[in-house]
Amino acid sequence: MTRLFIFSILVSASIALYAQNSVYDSYIRQADSLFMAGEYETAAQTFSDAFQTLGWRGYPADRFDAAKAWVKAGNSDSAFFHLQRLIEKTDFLDDESRLTLEPDFESLHNDLRWSRLQTLLFLKKDRREALRNDPLALELERMYTLDQWYRIHWDSVIALHGRKSPEFADFLRRNREQDSLNVVRMAQILDEQGWPGPEEVGEKGSKAVFLVIQHADLPVQEKYLPAMRKAVAEGKAEASNLAYLEDRVLMRQGKPQRYGSQVIADKQTGAWVLHPVEDPENLDKRRAAVGLGPIKDYLEMMGATWNQ
Repeated sequence: MTRLFIFSILVSASIALYAQNSVYDSYIRQADSLFMAGEYETAAQTFSDAFQTLGWRGYPADRFDAAKAWVKAGNSDSAFFHLQRLIEKTDFLDDESRLTLEPDFESLHNDLRWSRLQTLLFLKKDRREALRNDPLALELERMYTLDQWYRIHWDSVIALHGRKSPEFADFLRRNREQDSLNVVRMAQILDEQGWPGPEEVGEKGSKAVFLVIQHADLPVQEKYLPAMRKAVAEGKAEASNLAYLEDRVLMRQGKPQRYGSQVIADKQTGAWVLHPVEDPENLDKRRAAVGLGPIKDYLEMMGATWNQ
């Protein structure tokens, strides 16, 4: 799979990202073992170490376990932080019984923040029902599916027919055609309505906007980059996704990237290397500021090197 397509999967199929990250997985295994041994505070801190490797992101089940560890450690503030993040950023607690029937959370039931969590779940359910009848939300969700379908099936087509086969060439042609159709329609939406956020079209619909622009040609990316910057400032798009678009544009313009999200094939060896980065000494600080993990862990996951 080329890195061009890996990038699109990274921002949309986060579970696959976590599964590939050996550093993250190692911390999670340690945290689970510590929890089972009753060392709850150390377990909770180790969960945090895992999330830090991915820019404070985490697989939902792991964040749920982190909340349990913090409760056991007597830190309800951190427990509520993780539970609220699960409600706002994932569908993990859309089945309310996961939250309400978990015995480790019984000590939280008398806290006012517990009622607020239940209110958030109710409002989220109500909003989800409304989105099911919203034409734009439905269209963007379909666009998301069409964008990702080709990227998800990339490897399987190569394995079945070969990279130089007519079947794979036809697969690429259809992928390009679909991307072009997506870009044309997305441009209409953005020009007429502005950048729609998750409150308007749902998480998947909002993510579709970024993915379609990320997979567009450079002139399209340059045109809508300011719109995405504005969307991030308004809370309608993720800063980490903006970092990917910023880097993609800079790389295509022949400039050093800012956040270290783009890797390229070395012209002599064919090995994957990090595209040149501006101000490399402060790279990890910039990455952390937009919710990306340390560059060392990212390169390990991508199988790439950095020739500073």
